[in-house]
Amino acid sequence: MIVIGTELLVLLILLIITVGLVTILWISNRIGKRDSILRDVALGKSQEIDEGYIGVPTDISALVGRAGKTLTVLRPAGKIEINDTIVDAVSVEGFIEENTPVKVTKYENTQVYVKKL
Repeated sequence: MIVIGTELLVLLILLIITVGLVTILWISNRIGKRDSILRDVALGKSQEIDEGYIGVPTDISALVGRAGKTLTVLRPAGKIEINDTIVDAVSVEGFIEENTPVKVTKYENTQVYVKKL
């Protein structure tokens, strides 16, 4: 049986840990490279609409300042209608009953905020 000193055992463990870390860093650097087997693991840089990727619409931000009416009770969230467009909205001042006139006060984080007129 081979007896290894404590210092030598600690050095051997540090060497194994260092080799493992270097290997992990090398593998992670290879992910996504054009000539790498691991390229399919990384997320592609372009997400095209014709491939089924859809972004969050930002045209709703144009509704700020416009008036409409609630289609559902806002507790505090619900649906509103502005110019034949149905939008999810959040009340900034508590509950708002159905068919109540409202005005869009702000658009933030893809969310429309409204208050009673």
